[in-house]
Amino acid sequence: MNKLFYQLSINFKRVILRNPAFFLFDVAMPIAFYLLFTKAMPASNTTAWKLDYLVSMVIYGILMGSIMTVSHVLSSDVNNHFTLFVKLSPFSQIAYYAEMIIIFEFLNILCTLGIGISGYAINNLEISARIWFSLLIVMPILSLPLILLGIAISLLKDSDTINAVTNLIVFPMAIASGLWWPISLLPHWLQQIGKLLPTYFISNIATDLIKHKSFSTNLILALLIWTIVIALIIEFTIKLSQNRDFR
Repeated sequence: MNKLFYQLSINFKRVILRNPAFFLFDVAMPIAFYLLFTKAMPASNTTAWKLDYLVSMVIYGILMGSIMTVSHVLSSDVNNHFTLFVKLSPFSQIAYYAEMIIIFEFLNILCTLGIGISGYAINNLEISARIWFSLLIVMPILSLPLILLGIAISLLKDSDTINAVTNLIVFPMAIASGLWWPISLLPHWLQQIGKLLPTYFISNIATDLIKHKSFSTNLILALLIWTIVIALIIEFTIKLSQNRDFR
């Protein structure tokens, strides 16, 4: 157990503490967007809109961190042969991915906390401590399929391909699932796509939680399906890669 915590601390230092750009990109940028839009748009005069947009920017920050940052960090580990060190160490590849998931979940918690503090300090949003505590527990759990998607993209290995794929996924997903503006304003066909995305389910669960509403179990089931499917894709891809290396 001590060895596991030691390895976790090493990965935390090299991924988070030695890369302040990740913190600025995944935490500071969504905070800036939140403050900009809530102060600049006329609709932001309402408390309800500020709450909804707070949730949207939390999820947007988590989306960027879970897909862009995860895929780039893991791809960098491959290119810098850190994964070779993992293979030669007593820890399994599964343990390596588990440690990285824990680290990026911590980054997601920071993102949730940072935007929440901004909403409280700048927009005077009053949310009970119980709700915030619930969000800090729930959001990392809900973001698991997004982190797994980032891991799956990292298996492409080529940095140029990863850059292209993450850009093709993150921004369209944010728009289609209603993070930037209400999904009802989108074309009908795009609404149908958006309502199938994990960010849409996460947004609805978080919004219901922050407004003291009960959320549908179908939303949890949909996220579970996303998690299982992406996990199976990762397992299949890793096994296929290992078979190719063996040959």
